[in-house]
Amino acid sequence: MKVVLSSALAASLLLCGCSAHERVQNHIPANTGVYEDAEGYAVLSALLGAATQETRGAIVRINMLTHVESVNGTHSLEDCMKIPEEFREAANDYERRAATALVLRKKFTLNVPYDLAGETRLVGSKAKPSSPTAADTTPKVSAGVFYISPVGFDATRTHAIAYENYICGNLCGWGAFHLLLKNGGKWEEAKDITACTWRY
Repeated sequence: MKVVLSSALAASLLLCGCSAHERVQNHIPANTGVYEDAEGYAVLSALLGAATQETRGAIVRINMLTHVESVNGTHSLEDCMKIPEEFREAANDYERRAATALVLRKKFTLNVPYDLAGETRLVGSKAKPSSPTAADTTPKVSAGVFYISPVGFDATRTHAIAYENYICGNLCGWGAFHLLLKNGGKWEEAKDITACTWRY
């Protein structure tokens, strides 16, 4: 039996590097674009590199679809924090880029192994969990998944904004909007700016 793909679907599969089976298995719409910004991957790699120390996992799991910004959501950028004027252009670019999901590729530069996972958000039950012990908590935390956004930049690409969320289950995880500056060729968190962070 022959399977015929539309030209649009075939093109998106080639861009993604995903097979049709992988797209179906991971619930990726056929017309989803691919995140190809090399400088964006550099920013996200810096964020993930710093965050992996807290997860204590043998492998970093990153959701393969980028976070989609919700204008009225709990963690929307504008509701979460007052944007400093020097980051306004990056914020506008972030909101534009994060309006639709994009497929991430294996272009991160991390010092630990990582994998791109399908939609694996862990959802807990409504039952009240028992008090965790250290033995319970470590495997749960290390099995979490990072949800990250495309990076918003200003025109000079020296100011950047990105969203990072780590979910390891019901009431387990943390996240933040990160405001970064390029300094000496490296991306660093902006100092003296109160960024928006949360813990579950």
